[in-house]
Amino acid sequence: MSSTPQSVDGPQRTVQIPSLLTNSFQAILDAFGDQIIQLRAKGSVTTTNRTTVEELAEYGFTREQETNHRLTIDYTQLQSSNGTGVANPLDADAQQSIIEHVDANLGVDSHSVDPDLGITSVTIRATDERLQEVTPAQTPEFDLKFVADPAEEPLRDKTRRLNSDRGLYSELGFNIQNLNLRSVVETQTKFTQQSDGRYLSWRGPEDIRPRSPERLAIRINKHVLPDQYATLKPYRVADDTILELAEEEVDTLANRLDSGSTGGDD
Repeated sequence: MSSTPQSVDGPQRTVQIPSLLTNSFQAILDAFGDQIIQLRAKGSVTTTNRTTVEELAEYGFTREQETNHRLTIDYTQLQSSNGTGVANPLDADAQQSIIEHVDANLGVDSHSVDPDLGITSVTIRATDERLQEVTPAQTPEFDLKFVADPAEEPLRDKTRRLNSDRGLYSELGFNIQNLNLRSVVETQTKFTQQSDGRYLSWRGPEDIRPRSPERLAIRINKHVLPDQYATLKPYRVADDTILELAEEEVDTLANRLDSGSTGGDD
């Protein structure tokens, strides 16, 4: 785990949290597809039907009626009754059906972009031996849970740019949020209960004691997350009382990742 020099205000340390600079359902579905084993997302659109009252038209009298459409997804992968497979896989057919319903219910002519949903949480099941190599895990399969948090100021503009083609903020009215990694759990331990199997854990911006081993964070960022949206966020913990994004380290860390200088890891 990287660290920063001790300051006059007390000891500090920096931890790196993998993050996705989007909370677009369409983007996450494109990136992970049937690797998604848990998902919560929502979206809405309001349409207004305005008509003029003919007998009062000369007085500028109009009538408006608003219709609000809301969609939510609360998906958790379930095992079939005989335990041999998945009862509700998020396969290609299910993905297409969901997209069609989103388009049908949230699409409006005034938007130049496709409708979308905002993800509040998502869990990805990833199989990668490179993660196993830097943990005590006995198997290479892990569940990675992400939760949406407001994007910090140093990353708000970058988040806007990366999602500009989707019109999330300019047309769809999304809040500017990132999906921050909350936990990494070895899948097998969830079923056997032989051990905790939790190799990364963070309860969010109010949690001042994140556990995020640097080599694991780097490998998740590099090998699991889609390049377009992936980043590592350097959070500084000062005096065990404050957690803040180390603004001056954001670009430095990004340059390290782009150049491949990650302390010999890969």
